[in-house]
Amino acid sequence: MKGQRRRRVRVGVDRRRSRHGRTRRTEEDIKRLKKKALIFPAVLAVLGILLAVMFVVVDNTDYFSLDQFLHRDLYNVVELNGVRCRRRTRMKSYLFMGVDARGKVDDEREEYKGEGQCDVLLLVVVDQNANTYTVFPIDRNTVTTVRALEEDGSFVGQLEEQIALAHSTGDGKEISCENAVYSVSHLLYDQPIDGYLALNMDCIGIINHELGGVTVTIEDDFSEADPSLKLGETVKLTDEQAVHYIHDRMNVGDGTNEGRMRRQDQYLANAQPIFMDKLMKDETFFRSLYDSLGDYMVTSLSGKDISKLAKAFRSNEYLEPPKITGETSVDRFDTIMLTPDEESVAAAVLELFYEEV
Repeated sequence: MKGQRRRRVRVGVDRRRSRHGRTRRTEEDIKRLKKKALIFPAVLAVLGILLAVMFVVVDNTDYFSLDQFLHRDLYNVVELNGVRCRRRTRMKSYLFMGVDARGKVDDEREEYKGEGQCDVLLLVVVDQNANTYTVFPIDRNTVTTVRALEEDGSFVGQLEEQIALAHSTGDGKEISCENAVYSVSHLLYDQPIDGYLALNMDCIGIINHELGGVTVTIEDDFSEADPSLKLGETVKLTDEQAVHYIHDRMNVGDGTNEGRMRRQDQYLANAQPIFMDKLMKDETFFRSLYDSLGDYMVTSLSGKDISKLAKAFRSNEYLEPPKITGETSVDRFDTIMLTPDEESVAAAVLELFYEEV
């Protein structure tokens, strides 16, 4: 009825009036309030997760599953060359190094004299979701941060130097390899690298032998380095010729590392179908090749890693790699330095590891 107060009904709560007229809470009320106090933050947390999941599902359906969302940072978004992007999931990368050193790795030596520069740097990037892989070459002259280390790994300092020098500091083995991995990762905006494999120059002949020789067309003047390699001829390289063709730079053509990298690219391109043919016919070929290189190799890769790589090479689609460009100069020691263009580095990183948001 109008004008009458509506009567409030309290159900299930035994309340007592104090002498001041206020309602006193019983012990049961206090317990119930404590329980609600515990439940309320939990409800908020669940609501927060649900809202975040709704945001991901509505706005980024292609990028996350619920499981991925719960185990990674929702805001892992970066901007490269003005593009908002997120690192693709299930990416693996392995650094392969060709070290300018001869002999077996475990040969006795008094001390490491820093002779092991990396003349070849290849980053193998495997996308396990897309079933693709890329072999990304990095010019040895590329300038980036290089740490100077003692033979025991103690840090001495760092400078902007040729990336090839990263392996020449340390112990010539694991410490040197890890230092090269650091510099490559730093160059590529700190992308994680999952393992490494370093081979010295004696491995070239072994690989060429296992492949049965690789045929190339000689496009540089080798008359001083190896007269058997005649300009303009197409030859199936012997093991010794392969070493000269891939390794030599001084007294060959224009003497530049760019010329040597071009020959390395040509050799790899012509070796790939031979390698794939042998791999398809014999699943144990890659492991057999790996074992034959053991005395001349330093690696962090396990047998399981090698098997996964062999599977990727055998069944995944190969993608052409991007290229880092830059400005070439000569320092006061007549050392060739390639200062990378930051936009080309960002573009390479974006193509290799990221997808647009």
